[in-house]
Amino acid sequence: MSKQPKTIRKFTNCPRCNSPLNPAVSFSGTPSTFWLECTKCNTFVNTYMPLPHQEAVHKDTHKLIGNFGGYGTGKSLTDYQDLLKHTLITPNADAMVAANISYQYEQTVKKELEKDIPGCFVDVYSVKNQRMVLLNGAVIQYRPLDDPNKLRSNNLSYFLIIEGSETGAESFHQLKTRLRNNAATLQAIDENGDLVWEVDANGRQIPVIAHDWRKGVVESNPDAGWVKTDMLLVSDKIYQYGKANDEYEQDPATKDHNISSHIATTHVNTFLPNDYIAMISKNKPEWWVNRFVNSSFLYAEGLVYPGVRKVIIPGFDIEQVGKHWKRIVAFDYGLSDNAVFLFGAVDEQAGLLYIYKEIVMNNNNIEELAQAFKLATKDIPIGGWITQPIMDPKNNKRDYNKKDLASHFLDYGIAFKPGHVSVDARIMRLNTYIETDRIRIMDYCNYLISEITDYKFEERTLDNTKRQVKPQDKNNHAINPLEWICMELPSNPANLTMGVYNVQGLELGEIREKNKGIPWQLQDDDDSLDSEEFTGFGIPDYEF
Repeated sequence: MSKQPKTIRKFTNCPRCNSPLNPAVSFSGTPSTFWLECTKCNTFVNTYMPLPHQEAVHKDTHKLIGNFGGYGTGKSLTDYQDLLKHTLITPNADAMVAANISYQYEQTVKKELEKDIPGCFVDVYSVKNQRMVLLNGAVIQYRPLDDPNKLRSNNLSYFLIIEGSETGAESFHQLKTRLRNNAATLQAIDENGDLVWEVDANGRQIPVIAHDWRKGVVESNPDAGWVKTDMLLVSDKIYQYGKANDEYEQDPATKDHNISSHIATTHVNTFLPNDYIAMISKNKPEWWVNRFVNSSFLYAEGLVYPGVRKVIIPGFDIEQVGKHWKRIVAFDYGLSDNAVFLFGAVDEQAGLLYIYKEIVMNNNNIEELAQAFKLATKDIPIGGWITQPIMDPKNNKRDYNKKDLASHFLDYGIAFKPGHVSVDARIMRLNTYIETDRIRIMDYCNYLISEITDYKFEERTLDNTKRQVKPQDKNNHAINPLEWICMELPSNPANLTMGVYNVQGLELGEIREKNKGIPWQLQDDDDSLDSEEFTGFGIPDYEF
């Protein structure tokens, strides 16, 4: 059976008056990439013909869409064409293009859009405000995501996040709350052509919406962070194109009917040179090819605590179930950042550490922090503590001219001790607790959970074949206290029945006998620890 000849789509004549079409002049002053203009009747034709995976993104009716893929999949083209579609069909739309830094959208979506959109479509452009206004009143604005709080004044009908893996989850969730502009909705009408309203209890008329095309798009390479946990794994639908065929475990209870994810491999772009994939894959490690060519989230690396979700449990009243369990608390001080108290309790019989409470405060003085601590611990008897409360050692280096932070708390009767310094040792200990199933985190601890499930090492690159030893030093204000708590306990919490152990496995009661009952800040330094290898606390920075 002979194949039917394929029709070649040509754009030579106007579909309205059949006059010749010429390239339109773009906003940047060059011939438009895709737009043609009729020489006679002022008709404009967009010649962009999306590939199947691009067309699927444009037609997707989900409110929030993940546009995921490796190199060469045409994500940027899909992004700006989808943005252009929304603004052209939506009078008075308000659309935002955002990225971690401005360079990421300036060299991709913004640059390509300005080379394509006909200049006569644009009414006003403000370089200062990074804002383009089209003739139909639609606005396209560009914003770096340096501070999610700056997003709060927006009322958007569309947003696009570029390179989502490099931004924070907080920006995504903040933009979701901004997606409320009714310009991208259409009110229902009845059979008589009249608008349909609902009336609330106070007699107010509420429009009944028949059509709603508000939309948020997140473009990203596959990654192990929030684009996976907050989008991919909770997607109502996951669409895969090219050679993508991974199976992703999803909890049906967490699926969000507003979210979908599209995953395309490099193979889908038929316009790429024939040797492109072989060329970029040559001599690359497997993890690189699987992530950036095969677009697999299963190979996306970087989480510091990859198994932590399995130890998150529904919260319960610790005073009812484990009133006799010994308690431990650690504190990470913050002024412009959040200050966090994290509370743990040890069930010695079961050999389990429970993290049951968090207190998150911001811009509070020492007295307010001390009062919060005392209120949260008032029901814990003196004998109910495993050890002194623990504090970030970086905030407590001695200064003989000024009081350190721990000494300020000592004025309020709270004697903090320094947490362990070595990041490697802390990560090893907490991961061991998770992997050996010796820790439970109650779901009341929302701030801790939001940080630790997205806590990543520095990105591994081809220049750095060995992963950076330390994780990213951000969004860890509740994680650090959790690490200090685990470092203070023995490798098996059940061993508390035989005493409290330090990181070398030594019983703390023996090595601290001479300082028994003396607040840490008032103890004498051990001269044997006085060297540059040690911290200002006299605590060695042990490496494991």
